[in-house]
Amino acid sequence: MIKLVAFDIDDTLTKKADTVSPGNLAAIRRAQDAGVFVTLATGRGLLGSTPIWKALGIEGPVVNYGGSVVNDTRTGKALHTASLKPEDVAELFSLSHELGVHAQLYQGDTVVYERENEYAVRYKSFLGLPFRIVPDLTDRRWENVPKVLFIARSDRADALIPMLQRRYEGRFKVSGSKAGFIEFNDPGAHKGSALKWAADHMGFSRDEVAAMGDNLLDVEMIRWAGTGCAVADAHEEALGAADVVAPRCEDDGAAWFIDNVVLKGRRDG
Repeated sequence: MIKLVAFDIDDTLTKKADTVSPGNLAAIRRAQDAGVFVTLATGRGLLGSTPIWKALGIEGPVVNYGGSVVNDTRTGKALHTASLKPEDVAELFSLSHELGVHAQLYQGDTVVYERENEYAVRYKSFLGLPFRIVPDLTDRRWENVPKVLFIARSDRADALIPMLQRRYEGRFKVSGSKAGFIEFNDPGAHKGSALKWAADHMGFSRDEVAAMGDNLLDVEMIRWAGTGCAVADAHEEALGAADVVAPRCEDDGAAWFIDNVVLKGRRDG
């Protein structure tokens, strides 16, 4: 019986920055009323995901920054963290210069980058996060960085991700999330490891956990969960890891997954 279900936000639960469709929201309420703990596992930080977890009424652990942080929504405090080393942050920004792509790091919920550009402007307008511009960012030592994000044209990012995965295997977890995003985390930090930590923390076994996502950043949690689900138009690796394929995000795939898989097991039981 599924007791914990984790949803990726962007392009899985919603296409918007701060709202969930009525159909998905109603299904989540049905799951919660049946005793299922619904949570989020997202590349966003706690502040960036706040409109969603508040709409869902989540009181407890959520997975942020692609698995680098597990936060408690009740306190706003981190329960578990896995940060990049300062020297690795510097190396990644040097790499961004080499590749000619936008790069940003995170300090708490603040986005830090070197100069204004179209990618930074779009990112800020989407999530409305606080930001700092720090020229020559590599001259400083940055601690407690949960992830570094590169943003490029979507076709460029798609080409770079497999190359960077090979180049940095064992050193960084390199993933894609939204179109054009390249995410760098500590090699042991991903949504799968963070969801396992949260499940252990809450007393749930693996076979009591379900997870749903759409992109490379979701593969490990889809694979780890007792029941893993991908939306129909997910990345091929997410589809390959999934036990179940649901309709697309815009077709309320999350609601379908809840009603046809998560709650079906409870009704049949």
